[in-house]
Amino acid sequence: MFDLRAEAAHLAARISASDVHQSPFPSGSNPLARRRSVVIVGGAPDGEMMARRLLQFPEHYEVRGIFDDRVGRLGHLAHVVPFLGNLDDLLIFCRENLPDIIIISIFSLSQERFRSIFEKIRVIPADIYLAVQEHGEDKIDGEVLGKSEFSVFLVEKQPLSGWNFFVKFLEDRVLSFLLLFIFSPLFLMICILVKCDSRGPILFTQTRYGFNSKPIRVLKFRTMRTEQADPSGAKRTVRDDPRVTRVGRYLRRYSFDELPQLLNVLKGEMSIVAPRAHVAAMQVDGGLYEDVVKNYLSRHKIKPGITGLAQVKGCRGEVKTLVDAKRRLCYDLFYINHWSLCLDLKIILMTVYIVLCKNKNTY
Repeated sequence: MFDLRAEAAHLAARISASDVHQSPFPSGSNPLARRRSVVIVGGAPDGEMMARRLLQFPEHYEVRGIFDDRVGRLGHLAHVVPFLGNLDDLLIFCRENLPDIIIISIFSLSQERFRSIFEKIRVIPADIYLAVQEHGEDKIDGEVLGKSEFSVFLVEKQPLSGWNFFVKFLEDRVLSFLLLFIFSPLFLMICILVKCDSRGPILFTQTRYGFNSKPIRVLKFRTMRTEQADPSGAKRTVRDDPRVTRVGRYLRRYSFDELPQLLNVLKGEMSIVAPRAHVAAMQVDGGLYEDVVKNYLSRHKIKPGITGLAQVKGCRGEVKTLVDAKRRLCYDLFYINHWSLCLDLKIILMTVYIVLCKNKNTY
């Protein structure tokens, strides 16, 4: 029989003790605590029990609604908060109304169903808790909260939260401003060269995935002939691509075409270092990345970057196979789960070296 408590403990153990959040239920008053938004996975009776418990702390939590795949059986039941649909509806909801916390509150789960739910929602950049039925004292992260029917475990943590978020924010703003100032003469020279080399605009904008899989408009210097460019990004650039202009070939080789993305960073849409921004139409092995590569959307739990760990580890240029795509994703997820300021600075220095000295796979 599947032991949900053991599974919860196993997932919680992956999160370092220094990163574990306080219980989702307040044990004391904190006037500086921010009111957090919550959605619940699981309808009545288990999700209903959780919602009622959270509603006891209106100054701390805003319970936005309940989601459950058992719509036919639970959708018509009365809940204390709105029943908003199934898990696909949850993913859509979170694109525009990202909660701070998601709580899975279904006490009688099979292993297969739990993992199906968890794998589907873990791509959402929020703290995910798992509620487990109890018979006695309610303990959350070892803290006794009193008599209750369940305990709650943090099983997936939103990356770059708290102090790390603030450090990353400062890093991006300071570096993007300084680099824009330093490279301003180079910007002017590239603008003149692009304009003189071929007809069309100086900048090329393309819609790519941003934070939480939301679309953003990414800026680049135009490197292709206007009439042959592919704004969707479905057609990958290959070696000796006839669409690339003479100036564009040099810009791409040394990644100077990426410099306008410093403006995206300054606007708060991107980071200097993070998993690279991909277009939604990007394909590998005959299918879309998100359909073919498991957990692909997890790379969007932080803002995309101009450079990343995958790029300095040799994953640059054309992605030819599914193995290449999975390798890149492994580096992206490692970066997200092990972020540090030192790692960012190391990646920046490695990027400069690779761009200047090892750029044969860039075209």
